[in-house]
Amino acid sequence: TGHKQYIQVVGLSDVEKISMIKSHFEIEGLILEDIFNVRQRNKIESRPGYLFAVFHVSYLKEKSIKFDYMSMLLFKDTMITFHEKEPEYLEAIEHLIKTYPDTKEKNIDFLFFQMLDVITDHHLEVFDHLEDQHMEFEETILESKRVNQEDFYRARKHVLKIKNNVTPIMEQLEDIIKQKHPLIEVSHYPYFDDLMDHLKRLDHQLAQSKELMRQLLDLHMNNQSNQMNKVMTTLTLFSAIFIPLSFLTGFFGMNFVHFEVLEFDYALEVFIFLCITLAVGMIYL
Repeated sequence: TGHKQYIQVVGLSDVEKISMIKSHFEIEGLILEDIFNVRQRNKIESRPGYLFAVFHVSYLKEKSIKFDYMSMLLFKDTMITFHEKEPEYLEAIEHLIKTYPDTKEKNIDFLFFQMLDVITDHHLEVFDHLEDQHMEFEETILESKRVNQEDFYRARKHVLKIKNNVTPIMEQLEDIIKQKHPLIEVSHYPYFDDLMDHLKRLDHQLAQSKELMRQLLDLHMNNQSNQMNKVMTTLTLFSAIFIPLSFLTGFFGMNFVHFEVLEFDYALEVFIFLCITLAVGMIYL
């Protein structure tokens, strides 16, 4: 008929109903299994007559990082997305469909581009949020030599997670564009090229942030090691002073019947002088 349609499937519990999609579209059984497997890696696969994609999405909500999962089937005139719950991060897509004429007038692959663009924008927003945290961590480590390790490791984990989500999508999307996939219109290549530019920039920034976090971790560990060395230096100094004094105290405190040194008139003064001299000598050493 020439009509385009976008179908959003929310909830993956009704396996039988979702499996009925196979009666309308030629989908491989293994792909259908992947749709239900929410632990799939991020990917875009080219199949005979359609594209299959999996996205783990990170997005900000009330300054808190949230995570969600989405799989997608792209046919010539139809795009189907599958979600575990209502996708809050796709509110912009609904707005584009209603207000942006090109979304309705252009082929369905343009909506595919907009979907990827919205997800990339969310990842960029999360990265900017993490970048601000990294700056705070860096200032804290340099100034106070201490950092909240739980927050630091959580931020580092988020960076690694986004990096693992962005890189495979960037590489596989680039391959699909280079191969001039039949589902991607030539006139839409400039849009995908712009998207690739954003993905490459984000991937490069994530790689830099990953390296920075590693260096900050090394700096933090060095600070902790230096602080421990200072503590051990102090303990060693006290030990060097008081161990010889403890030996003298124990030696002259022995209850021998004949201990002529103790009967000396100035024995106490000599002992105190000896202790002070020994302590000063150990501090000097």
